[in-house]
Amino acid sequence: MVGNLTINDSGDDIDLSRLGSGGWSIPSICEPSVIKFLRNKAEYVLYVEKEAIFNRFNEDKFWKQHNCILMTSGGQATRGTRRLLQRLANELKLPVYVVVDNDPWGLYIYSVLKQGSISLAYESMRLAVPNVRFLGMSALDYKKFKLTEAVEIKLSDKDISRAKEMKAYPWFADKKWQREIDATLENGFKMEVDSFITKGVSFITEEYLPKKLRDKDWLT
Repeated sequence: MVGNLTINDSGDDIDLSRLGSGGWSIPSICEPSVIKFLRNKAEYVLYVEKEAIFNRFNEDKFWKQHNCILMTSGGQATRGTRRLLQRLANELKLPVYVVVDNDPWGLYIYSVLKQGSISLAYESMRLAVPNVRFLGMSALDYKKFKLTEAVEIKLSDKDISRAKEMKAYPWFADKKWQREIDATLENGFKMEVDSFITKGVSFITEEYLPKKLRDKDWLT
């Protein structure tokens, strides 16, 4: 985690804008008794699925140029990460945006952040962020950003089955979400966020995300 935020972690004041290329490691317990927010200048939180993408954003100092907090959990978010995201949203009133791979598993990562996991439903009040915004990677980005066949990964039978299951989730009932999931099935392929490297090493930080944010091109 990096960004324009100063915290106190178990008695130590930590400026998250001065942590080099690695960032602060989010602990498993992020309750107010352990992690306190001291000073915040950030306007929003950007959560990315993959550590490699986090590194790309951090190397390009995206959080500094766009005044945000950048976070990752290296895949499915840990309980500590989800609790911290909820606190940032509730206590600091920061919007939370999510960037994941364009596949059913990326959508599930978003789903868990939004609603909580089915196996930990009893923890949802402490962990879920209902207003989290899905920036991408969208199935519709393929044509919108003129990606090529090189980024296509054929959907497996398991991917297709999982996507159809997710269409039945009540929080994906909105027609915009149905359109998003249908677009993935119609494409017949999935895409990784890393795909944007085919457009340039910094395309995702300099063009893709800024445009998505400017256009308010997200789903909730």
